[in-house]
Amino acid sequence: MYSNYHTPRTTGRTDLNNRLFIDNSEIAPVNGFPMKAKDTLLAQLLQKGIRIPQFTGKAFNYSIIEHIRCQRSEHRKQACKPSVIQKAKRVLPLGSLLGVEIEHYSSHWEDQPSTSLSNYTHDGSLGQGGIELRRLTWVGRNGRLNGILSLKPLLENTSINQKCGLHVHVDIRHLPAAGCGTATQCDVAETYDRLCMLYPMIKKLFPKSRLRSGYCKWRNNRRGSESFRSATDGNRYAALNYESVSEHGTIEWRMQGGSTNVVKIESWALLCQYLTRWASVRDNSMPRNWDQLLAILPQWLASWCILRRERLYGELGPVDERVSSAISQNE
Repeated sequence: MYSNYHTPRTTGRTDLNNRLFIDNSEIAPVNGFPMKAKDTLLAQLLQKGIRIPQFTGKAFNYSIIEHIRCQRSEHRKQACKPSVIQKAKRVLPLGSLLGVEIEHYSSHWEDQPSTSLSNYTHDGSLGQGGIELRRLTWVGRNGRLNGILSLKPLLENTSINQKCGLHVHVDIRHLPAAGCGTATQCDVAETYDRLCMLYPMIKKLFPKSRLRSGYCKWRNNRRGSESFRSATDGNRYAALNYESVSEHGTIEWRMQGGSTNVVKIESWALLCQYLTRWASVRDNSMPRNWDQLLAILPQWLASWCILRRERLYGELGPVDERVSSAISQNE
């Protein structure tokens, strides 16, 4: 089978010490055709970072080959081992995952270890020293986002300014694809358009700096929607970002101002998740004003919205006052 295969001619020595020979040679034939050096088992193992033992002497026996095969087999087993994220996606129902991105400034972030559920990255929009802490989480049995609450030690001795934002990715992989909605379930495009209807109401939950930020413009950036105005709308810097649907399988909420308060971050993330789920159910009517928004929320979420609005703008409406009164009575 291999009678027609010849080692290419090279100048100089034809051994492993001759780089010219290694670069121009074909290592071994496969099914009658030469195999390139980069495709060999040894090259693949080296590329994967698997440790290769050093064998001395001129003898090359089958024990070396067997050792390499065992190494490759062990590497495949490790590669097939599911990560924590993969396990979470298998166990948790679709739509329950949340990805939170916390923009802030820190001088000691390089000392913090990254895990399969959280990592740090530089953020160019914040300037020197600006970083983003990314965390994947979900609601635990206690009803809390324990993955967010556990970040408190990492956020101590850090700072924020008006440039910082808080982004929340809400998992929408369980929703029908665009154009495939049902009588009870809105598709992902309809869900997004319905969420954009909340813009006038939820603006009361953000500082004024976020209302004019170039990184969270209050528009619909879904191409093909009735609200899509021009090509300038088609980038990811929308308060509600539809482009993350194709990239991450999420709808990204970009409008909240930066914070290192884990309770505030948790409350905002849960509000984003609740409103996304509400908008995905066709029979749920979308609120048209602030009072209607509070009416569709669980009491604890409505309470957080009221306190947030009062802290930012110092104003309470009739419904706000009734809810606040009910909270006081329960206490």
